Amino acid sequence: MCPLKYICNNSLWGGGNVVEVIKYNNQFLPHVIRLYYPEAMKIDSRLDYFRQTFALFQPGPEQSCLLAKGSEQLLACAYLASFEKIQPGLIFVSLAVDSYMTEQDFTLFWEQCFALARTLVSGPMMLRVGASHQRVSALLAGKGLKVAREQLELHAALGQLPPDQNPGEEDFSVKSLAQQPDLEAQWLDTFNQGINAFWDIPPLDRASLGRMRQASAFDPAAFRVGYSGQEAVAAQYYSVIDRDAGIVRLNLASTPSSKRSRGYGRRMLKDALNYLEQQGFSTAVIYADAASQATGLLYKMLGFQPAGTVKILESAWL
Repeated sequence: MCPLKYICNNSLWGGGNVVEVIKYNNQFLPHVIRLYYPEAMKIDSRLDYFRQTFALFQPGPEQSCLLAKGSEQLLACAYLASFEKIQPGLIFVSLAVDSYMTEQDFTLFWEQCFALARTLVSGPMMLRVGASHQRVSALLAGKGLKVAREQLELHAALGQLPPDQNPGEEDFSVKSLAQQPDLEAQWLDTFNQGINAFWDIPPLDRASLGRMRQASAFDPAAFRVGYSGQEAVAAQYYSVIDRDAGIVRLNLASTPSSKRSRGYGRRMLKDALNYLEQQGFSTAVIYADAASQATGLLYKMLGFQPAGTVKILESAWL
C-alpha cells in the first residue's frame, strides 16, 4: 500500500501540516514507545518489551503496522494482528494516539487501517481494540466500535506482598523453561488451552517463541508450567515492561477448562510474584476482568491495587 499524504489544519504546528500514513520500520520503535507511554522518562529500557510483544503477532509489524507521521512527531500507531485461531475474522488492533491528533486526522488514518484489515481476512471481519484513554475510546466510538467489556489494570508493589493465606495443595509445583527447556511443547499446549482468557494475546506456537528469541532478550525463566502431581494444569509467562524501573507485566495463568476453579491460577500467580520479588523487580502489572468481583477480591488479597481501566471495544461484523 502506497503512503497516503493529506493536509490537516492542526494549530499546534500552525497552518497546514502534512501527515503521512506509512508502514512501520524499526527506526520508529522509540517513537512508537513514546506514543504508548508518553510519561516514560526513559525509552531504551522498554525496547525489549515492545520487540517481544510485536513478535507475538502475525503478520509482522513491517507488513501490518501503520504509523501516522506528522512533521515533527508520530501521531498514531496501529498494529493489526490476525486472531484467526481464536475466532475466524477477528483482527486485534494495538492502537496508540497522540493527544494532538485531530478527529479529522484520525478518520483518515483509520480508513487506511480498515483497508489494511481487509487484506488480512478472506470473509467477514470484526475489529477488537483496547483503549486505556477516554479520548481514544471516543474516537473509536465515532467509528462504530462499542465497549464489549473492561479490564482492570492492577499493580502490586513487590517487596510488600502479603503472606499467602491459602497455600493450597502440597503437591503443586512450578517449573520454568529455564529449568527444563524440554517442557516447551507442554507449556504451549497448556497455555493455548486457556487462551480465550486473554484479550490481546493470540495462541502461540514454536514459531512465536522463535520470533521472541530473535527479537528480544528472551528469558526462559519467564515461561512457567504448574503441576498438580505430575499433571500439567496451568501455564503462564511474564514480560519485563521496563527493566530499569523493574516493572513486569504478569499475564494471567492459562488453565484448561477442565482444570479451572481449583485454585491453580492463584497458585501460579503467587509463585510468579514470589519469584519476581526474589529477582529484585519492583512492580507487577496484571489485567483482570472488571466485571468479576471475586477475581478482584482475589487480586486484592495478593497485594494488587487498581491503577486504571482498559476498555475493550469491538466493531460489528463487517
